[in-house]
Amino acid sequence: MKIGHLTLPSDTTFYTPQTARNLLRLLAFGLVAAVYIGAYCFLRVTLNQEVSSRRSYMNEAVSHAQSFFVSRKTLLTALVLSTARQTQPAKAETNDNQNEEIRFVLGKAPDVWNLWLTKRMLAHLREGQNSIIYVPDGTNTPVEHLVRSAERTQAVPSYVLQRLREVDAGNDVMREELWLTDPERTDSPLYIFVRLDMRKTDSGWLGLEVNGANLTQALQHDQAGTFELLDSSGRLILSNQSLQQQSSWRAHAGPDVTTASFGWEGGHWLPDSLTIRRKLDYSSWQIIYSLQLVTLLPCLAMPFGVSLLICIVFTALMLWLVRRAEQRLIAPAAARIDALIESEAFCSAVIRVAPVALCVLRRHDGGVVLENRLSEQWLSVGAERAKLCHDWINRAFDLQLDSSNTDELQLADGRHLFLSYAPTRYQREDVLVCAFSDITARKSAELALEQARTLADAANEAKTLFLATMSHEIRTPLYGVVATLELLSRTDLDAQQRGYLTAIEGSSATLLQLICDVLDVSKIEAGQLALELSSFSPLEVTQDVIQGYAGAAQSKGLQLFACIDPSLPEQVLGDVTRVRQILGNLLSNAVKFTESGRIVVRLQLACREGERAMLHWQVVDTGKGIPVQDQNHLFEPFFQCSPSTNVVAGTGLGLSICKRLVHLMNGSVRVFSEPGLGSSFAFSLPLEQVTSESQRSWALPLLSELIYVQSSVQELAEHAAGWLRRWGARARLIGPDSTQLDSEAVLVEVCPGQADKALHAEWPGRWILASQDGHGIVQTSQRTWHIGLNNLRALNCAVSQAQGLGMQGDSVVPQKPDETKLYLHLLVAEDNMINQLILRDQLEELGCTVVLARDGVEALSLWQDADFDIVLTDVNMPRMNGYQLTEQLRRRGSTIPIVGATANAMLDEAERCLGAGMDHFLVKPFTLHALYQCLQPYKRNVL
Repeated sequence: MKIGHLTLPSDTTFYTPQTARNLLRLLAFGLVAAVYIGAYCFLRVTLNQEVSSRRSYMNEAVSHAQSFFVSRKTLLTALVLSTARQTQPAKAETNDNQNEEIRFVLGKAPDVWNLWLTKRMLAHLREGQNSIIYVPDGTNTPVEHLVRSAERTQAVPSYVLQRLREVDAGNDVMREELWLTDPERTDSPLYIFVRLDMRKTDSGWLGLEVNGANLTQALQHDQAGTFELLDSSGRLILSNQSLQQQSSWRAHAGPDVTTASFGWEGGHWLPDSLTIRRKLDYSSWQIIYSLQLVTLLPCLAMPFGVSLLICIVFTALMLWLVRRAEQRLIAPAAARIDALIESEAFCSAVIRVAPVALCVLRRHDGGVVLENRLSEQWLSVGAERAKLCHDWINRAFDLQLDSSNTDELQLADGRHLFLSYAPTRYQREDVLVCAFSDITARKSAELALEQARTLADAANEAKTLFLATMSHEIRTPLYGVVATLELLSRTDLDAQQRGYLTAIEGSSATLLQLICDVLDVSKIEAGQLALELSSFSPLEVTQDVIQGYAGAAQSKGLQLFACIDPSLPEQVLGDVTRVRQILGNLLSNAVKFTESGRIVVRLQLACREGERAMLHWQVVDTGKGIPVQDQNHLFEPFFQCSPSTNVVAGTGLGLSICKRLVHLMNGSVRVFSEPGLGSSFAFSLPLEQVTSESQRSWALPLLSELIYVQSSVQELAEHAAGWLRRWGARARLIGPDSTQLDSEAVLVEVCPGQADKALHAEWPGRWILASQDGHGIVQTSQRTWHIGLNNLRALNCAVSQAQGLGMQGDSVVPQKPDETKLYLHLLVAEDNMINQLILRDQLEELGCTVVLARDGVEALSLWQDADFDIVLTDVNMPRMNGYQLTEQLRRRGSTIPIVGATANAMLDEAERCLGAGMDHFLVKPFTLHALYQCLQPYKRNVL
């Protein structure tokens, strides 16, 4: 054996399930860490957004503070610039009521300064709670309050005055502006001083006193936190925080408190507050706004809670997923690895003991990787095997054309092998797995079956040929009968003769239908059954079929009548031949298996959907019925019920053909029978209604007069009354014992039996009797008419005559075909003498001239001597048949139309005729109308 064992890589540490577990956990840890980092970044962004928002508020507060101080400084500078020096001292005028402007005299002679203020300026100063102070030069000169902002104004602190004296003494003589406050008081007002004249240090100082409460209100901002106002030395001037908070801030403020900055301050691990520092313009003072860290935490509560919840949920989810993956993926994978190892060992054992030949072929060189003993025995090593192996590999991997991946081969010893192969991979390379099984016994059985099938096909062909031959031989003389009857019907006949002719035509049609049934068996088996659609009248078809079986029913003493729905459409589109065949088959069975009683044929309009009508035929008899166990097999081929001694057994094909035809026309068929009571066969067909203006109804309109209708069968009376109402009459049903009837009215009596069974033979008025033994219309007296039972056209004509609309004694004559004269000159080749004469009479009836020939040879010679419009030839003739005649005519350049006539109704016969060069073909027996339809396109017009 050449079976190897699987070998794992030398280093399998990385391929163990534990490695997969570690990688899974590492991946889960990375995802959790990423979520935590994302949460941190989200909180950091949220905090930065809040800090940015608070910074904008702080900048707004600083800007407001700057505006406050700048406005005061600007006001003071304006006041200083509005003073004027006066060499002569004068007393200040303070009479506010008499003068619009008030003059304030500042200083002493010889340096006197005048300050003029309007009343509006004074009001503005007082409204802004600003006090104007003048501090003259010298230590003993008192301070003057020019404008007081309140009723009581505090004295200027000594520290402020001392600082001014120091500046005047020369410590800072170049200083023209001072911002001062009392360092011993936290609520001390703010003093802003500007020297009156920088050129003279003894000119004094003009100051602006800003109230402490006013200052606090101006510097405070709700969103900017607490504030601190520091002087140039870093001393706290003003603040809105408590002493404990001030001392805490000073502990964390740092050494450099004069630098403008923004950021976090204080704390070792976490900052205490968010602080902004700005220096005030025009001074060395600075203002500080700070927000405690705890005030920012509420805005982070919701994001922090959401982030924490997400982190917790994601962590729990990852723990669950890791555990789930280990249970559902890694643990089963570990089990599968163990099972794979066991499977490899098991497969090796299976290959060794398999009852089929197994081998594994390498793709790149076709070499054998694995092979069992049977493969070694069946497949010999050699060039032929190598070629086959490369061919299989090429088909499986490269071409991929054989979707079934199978093959069959025969060995030199006569053994047949069946190969099934599939491409796959083995030991990290492409291989082809091949399995061979011995099918020698099966091949022998298939050969035997093929021989049996050939014999069966030959027998079936022989049977089909026999049926077609018999059909042909019967159709040929039947053509003489049918065509002769049709020509006879075009002559003048009385009513009784026409009735006999109608019975003969019906019997001939029945015989033709029987032949067609036999032929249909061959067509069904050969798959040649097809529908031919044409417009027809369901009423006339039903009555014609019933008329064909009326004689057989009458001979057995059966009542046969029809009940047809008056709302029936006049014309429908369908295969009238197949409808006749189905209805005739069912009616034939009913007549055959009914010994006494009656047979009723019903035709109803089941429903109408647009242009499509569902017609329902039903044949009900009072026969012996069908056993329940046989009803499920009625429509099977060759099935026959229990035979009867009085009935000739059939072939058992009629109902099977009916079912196939009904299904072919998208209809349905069903049977209901009760042993001892009778049977009911029904079929429904969807047929398209045909409406054409050229179609004229054969029914004559009746007068709206009262017509009595009476019958021993209520359904027959209702059937006749319904049709009378459709034609316009007022029909009234009467019973057999009715009295007080109007003798001037017309009485229609429908008798399902013979005429001698009539109930109102002594009726004094106009009486129309419809009985089973009636034919056409026979007027027995001046006021009495006798018509056939199943002839609505005769009923319409008789009632019309009784009402005085038609001439007395008129008989119902079938309408002749509306053929016109064709004026054609035809060459007819026919070997049957009777058929020659019938063809000649039919063509002459159509206005044609005919030259007869007995076979193809004679027809060919006659064609050379005369000019013909059409050649009509029989297909089967001695010496030269129709196909050979057509071939000779076409070979000699003849282009005239050739029509073939054949009694073979097989589908391939039509294809053979058209393939031989014929233009048309006719199936015998064909009617005069069919012949006219075939020749009408070539009609000649004679002036």
